[in-house]
Amino acid sequence: MSAVDFGEWVAPDLKLELGGRTYSVRPPTVEAAKMILAAAVRGEVNLGLVKGEIPAEVQAILDSIGDEHPALGDAYSKMAADGVPALTIDRVAYYAVFYWARGKEYADTLAKLLWLPRDLAAGVAGEPAPKG
Repeated sequence: MSAVDFGEWVAPDLKLELGGRTYSVRPPTVEAAKMILAAAVRGEVNLGLVKGEIPAEVQAILDSIGDEHPALGDAYSKMAADGVPALTIDRVAYYAVFYWARGKEYADTLAKLLWLPRDLAAGVAGEPAPKG
């Protein structure tokens, strides 16, 4: 009996391009996935996407994370060693949490909402608000 090759069905690495370098983040382990899901819950609560408080059992997982970056894995230490700015690493970590927890489309949408520059001056200086 031959073995089944699951190579085409496994989750691919997350490739992050920063400053001319590409960082590869392997899919999370089972233990890291628990931490990532907990971080996603916290992120959605903090962003107001989900109403209510962070459940105690989720907070306990968050408290166990410490200085780890489970959504980035080894890529975190590589970025830090390469001198990637802390704000950039924070944003990449936030993106990676939602990428692993909810998928690329969700992570891309949140990233655009959070960090895409907007022209806030439009409609402010006495212009009528758009009708909706």
